[in-house]
Amino acid sequence: MSDQQQTTEEILAEVQDFAYRYMLKNEIAIITGVAIERLSDQEDPAGIAFLKGRYMRKAELNGSVIQLTKQLSSPAMAIEHKIAESTYLNDLKKR
Repeated sequence: MSDQQQTTEEILAEVQDFAYRYMLKNEIAIITGVAIERLSDQEDPAGIAFLKGRYMRKAELNGSVIQLTKQLSSPAMAIEHKIAESTYLNDLKKR
């Protein structure tokens, strides 16, 4: 793997990590040097890395809520219900 490819992989990993940490697109663009337009393009590797970071964090958060629900946490049960309902409605829209 060339240095340029390795750097690209490193930058994409940074984009994903910063997106996971809820950093804003303009902040990620400044830190990584990736154009903000690329972060918004779902077909660009940088945009995919951005979405992957956000989705991985969402999955982890949802997993935490589910774990608390299993422990019979009433607030977590309410949050999980809202997540489930929102997911169901969004799934209906995308058919």
